[in-house]
Amino acid sequence: MKHNKKRNTAFLYESLVKELTKAVVYQQENKKKIILNMIKENFHKGSPLNEDLQLYRSILENKEKVIKIIKENLAKGSALHRELELFRSILENKDKMTKDFTDRFLVETKKDYDSMDRKSVFNAQTKLINQINKQLGTNVFANFVPNYKEIATVGSWFQGTKSSAKNRLIIETKVKQILTPSKEEEKEMKHIDNLTYKTFVGKFNDTYKNTLQENQKNLLTNYITSFSDNGLGLKVFINEELKVLKKKITLKLSSDKDTLEENKRSQLEKVSVILEDFSKKPLDGKMVEKLFYIQGLLEEI
Repeated sequence: MKHNKKRNTAFLYESLVKELTKAVVYQQENKKKIILNMIKENFHKGSPLNEDLQLYRSILENKEKVIKIIKENLAKGSALHRELELFRSILENKDKMTKDFTDRFLVETKKDYDSMDRKSVFNAQTKLINQINKQLGTNVFANFVPNYKEIATVGSWFQGTKSSAKNRLIIETKVKQILTPSKEEEKEMKHIDNLTYKTFVGKFNDTYKNTLQENQKNLLTNYITSFSDNGLGLKVFINEELKVLKKKITLKLSSDKDTLEENKRSQLEKVSVILEDFSKKPLDGKMVEKLFYIQGLLEEI
């Protein structure tokens, strides 16, 4: 089934939030103002897009709530877990069981979706898409949205009334899987994450503990693990690090005004220009490499 992401309200909203984050990181005040106004205008309480978004959230956010509630209340060894096992020993051996809550939840949510004025939602989406295209550019729709696959699945399920019965059942099954993730998947993912991260950190610290400064270690760690959040953590770190380095240079130039050697003064002034230029350029590997050497140079000076 084809999925038009520009007609998916949850995707439109998440893309705008990502673009807003980038505007904040790069200190693009005008762009930040445009995006905030766009969100307020199109997603205010009572608007068609806000109502549509809440339906997406009722499914996508429920996943996390369910996991949290289960972990808090049904942990192995707890009173509720023990009582549940007693119920299971009886109920799981029955021939007939009542429908799962998930089935009823999806039926009611679909009713809410179908009862909405779809033309009104479509027109509101069109208005927002046009605003994004004209004021921000089409690159907004290329933003990495971590849970896009789940958003697309829910969107296909909401919009799948004209598809074949087989396709509708396949999509509905996938939506149910979102609401009820298997324990096996959670356990395996947690194990891999912990093992990989601990191994990396251990080897990294052993190799570089005596050769790198703390801020250089932090820069490399953020760079190496940036794949996990599309580089947002790295951008935030670099933004803060640039402020710290600029402050150090300004302080050095003013406090050692009479004693600072001419060649070192010249170096600091050149570095200051480079750092200022960084804030105007997109983040890439070369910038990280330059920043790494600048950190070392400033420490020497």
